Amino acid sequence: MVLSQGDIRKLVGQKKIVFSPELEEKQYGEASVDLRLGFEFTIFKPQVGIKISVADGLGSIAGVGLWDTITLEEFNTHGQRNTYCLEPGKFVLAMTYEEISVPRNLIALVEGRSTYARVGLSMHLTAPWVQPGWVGPIILEMTNNGPLAIELTPKIDKPCQLTFLELKTPLPSKLAYGSRVTDVYQHQAHPLDTKRKTALQAASSAKKRGAHPKFKRGK
Repeated sequence: MVLSQGDIRKLVGQKKIVFSPELEEKQYGEASVDLRLGFEFTIFKPQVGIKISVADGLGSIAGVGLWDTITLEEFNTHGQRNTYCLEPGKFVLAMTYEEISVPRNLIALVEGRSTYARVGLSMHLTAPWVQPGWVGPIILEMTNNGPLAIELTPKIDKPCQLTFLELKTPLPSKLAYGSRVTDVYQHQAHPLDTKRKTALQAASSAKKRGAHPKFKRGK
């Protein structure tokens, strides 16, 4: 069963689904919520003659510095909002501004919005699922498939939407995301951050990058 706006609002009010910071009224859709773009953009450096394997995770990439991360300030020295320009054919890893906590009886699905898709912007390649038990921001695997450069503005652009599906049977805590050593993206503070963190470590990392250190997981 897909949750309607009323269902989502009820669970948010009960702190079962948690967004940090809290959603603005205009982010609620009929049966989804729109998520804002965050301030960090990670790009891979051009490489010649280098091959990688991801069979055992992203350690081969994260450990050898094949990427650069740009963290934008909200405003420039002239008081104008900073933007990120995604050129045609380019790929970037971005993060949602909101951090999300998904309860064990739901699974979330992140998809791009129609307005952005119509100019060729995709939000994910093969990873739309946000698993039960997830806590943290969502990584957006953004590709500009269109012919025009696309200007992206953190906190203003809402390029993706999140829908919630109810599980027939809630997952036991031992199976929820974050319960296993292999769940390396829990509380992630960076798209290539694959080290499992405690909530305290995650809060410290979030504070350093100017995010939301007071985020608490919903019960």
